[in-house]
Amino acid sequence: MSSAPEISVIIPCHQAAGTLPLQLRALASQLDAPPFELLIVDNRSTDGLAAVVEEHRSALLAAGATAVRLLDAHVESGASYARNVGASHASTDFLVFCDADDCVSARWLADALALFEQADAFSGSALPIPDPEFGTDISALRDRIAPAALPAPEVRHQQELAIPILMGGDFGMRRSLYLQLGGFDQALPSAGEDNDLAIRLRAAGHPVLDSYAMRIAYRTRETGRARRLIARRAASTHVLLCQRYGVYRSSAFVGRGRLLIATVKLPAAALTMLLKPGPRDLDGFLARAAGVQGFWTGVLRYRVFRRVPRARLGVGLEVSVR
Repeated sequence: MSSAPEISVIIPCHQAAGTLPLQLRALASQLDAPPFELLIVDNRSTDGLAAVVEEHRSALLAAGATAVRLLDAHVESGASYARNVGASHASTDFLVFCDADDCVSARWLADALALFEQADAFSGSALPIPDPEFGTDISALRDRIAPAALPAPEVRHQQELAIPILMGGDFGMRRSLYLQLGGFDQALPSAGEDNDLAIRLRAAGHPVLDSYAMRIAYRTRETGRARRLIARRAASTHVLLCQRYGVYRSSAFVGRGRLLIATVKLPAAALTMLLKPGPRDLDGFLARAAGVQGFWTGVLRYRVFRRVPRARLGVGLEVSVR
């Protein structure tokens, strides 16, 4: 085992003791993995996270990890802050980020290293899987997310969007570039922080790229009230970002009358659902309505009343600790 890692894996954790073991087993069963350091960032957990890390430490070290470190991030809450703390402690220039409740593919690390040969920043890809179907069988999950015959890892340009997309739970970025951009914005602790980073990446002259490689199984729990809350929050934050960066009119969701059209279509969609025979997706309709509500909330808060929060870039990103 090499004492010098080639790549740094950062996992922000809050109350993740129940799901983190699966992700750690996925990282401990990588194919052709380069030497890697694992930085698990404890963001105000009270569920015995340290014991979970210790339980899996030996397997990770045997699988090629040069170090397994549990970092403290208790000053503020949120994934933005936790990811910044992790990046500040990384000892390599290749940073890859994943979440504690997902499952990375068998060649996730090897794919990441190959993609870093092509670009300084990129997103991987994900297959959403509902929590009840997720289970604990890594092989079964990997069969679903990564068919046997896959092309060589390569990046591709995203479709040009007003708000580009970066997957906060599955992306890679050179540490030097991450520091140049100021890391994640802690003014966006619960939604939109990854796409905000993508906007700043594009503004700095870098393409926003993704890849079919570096795949993950993405655990979804958005049902009922939780799904509606997420939809409202994401929609409102979309308007915030549109206002902050002056791209409201080019938004595919709200610009040039699109939000008004979506609002007018809601009653027709409700009537169609009621009259259509067979099962009705009431939960899906309510989530759609919650999204429209969130867009209007964002319009009032950020466009009409101009309450766009001031950026808090790099909170937790203390470069001197390296």
